[in-house]
Amino acid sequence: MQHLGPGPDDAAPQRSERAHYVRVPAHWIAGCSDTGLRHRTNQDAMCLATREQPTPAAVLAVADGVTTAPGAEIASVVAAETVVEELVGRIRSGQAANVAFVQAFASANQAVLEAREEPSACTLIAALVDNGAIAVGNVGDSRAYWLGDDGLCQLLSTDDSMAQARMMLGMSRDDAERSSQAHAITKWLGRNSTNFLPSVITMQPSTNGWLLLCSDGLWNYASAPDALWDVFTEQLQQGPAPRQLAEGLVAWANAQGGKDNVTVVVARIEV
Repeated sequence: MQHLGPGPDDAAPQRSERAHYVRVPAHWIAGCSDTGLRHRTNQDAMCLATREQPTPAAVLAVADGVTTAPGAEIASVVAAETVVEELVGRIRSGQAANVAFVQAFASANQAVLEAREEPSACTLIAALVDNGAIAVGNVGDSRAYWLGDDGLCQLLSTDDSMAQARMMLGMSRDDAERSSQAHAITKWLGRNSTNFLPSVITMQPSTNGWLLLCSDGLWNYASAPDALWDVFTEQLQQGPAPRQLAEGLVAWANAQGGKDNVTVVVARIEV
């Protein structure tokens, strides 16, 4: 698989490289990451690997460094690149997707712990796309959405956050996400993590559509699937190519205030 991460200079991030970067490893996949308008550094990272033969396949990852942890911008790069490398190798060896995700996330957690003398922390979401089938694993609150051509918009991942815990107790999404410490995460990779077991979901789309991975820099402004659908379709009308779509969604998030780093990866799925 062709493997694209943030760039060769990102172990020591420089604003000229990581403030805003785009990756297009295949005609059907693109990613864009941006510092946003209120942060000095980009603590998000993405890594994309693709294969075109014998059938199109990809492994995609988005990581979001925990702002309060020193070195978060390094943790996110290490986590994203490690999980992609591990998933590529494990899937090639014939390992089942659910087992591959568990072991790949464990490797990513260990890599984050070993990346610095003082361990840092990050969230991580990764997706495997192979012959139209999708598998997603996540720890933390970066997200995956399915947006079908039939109008279905589905949140595939489950946040590990206080807001999600309150929703599971019956609070509405709007109230939960506005509540005190709503964005406090309950699972992460790296420093002081006691549970880095990913939630894994698989799906086989029945229609063509789009897989979207993103950090909370995007979904903060359109959390519910119907809200994100409206934003997505508006951007799709302005530019249907994956690169245009990824960059358009990042620009939209910045236009809403850009209060966080924002990373978007989109993949066009044909079934």
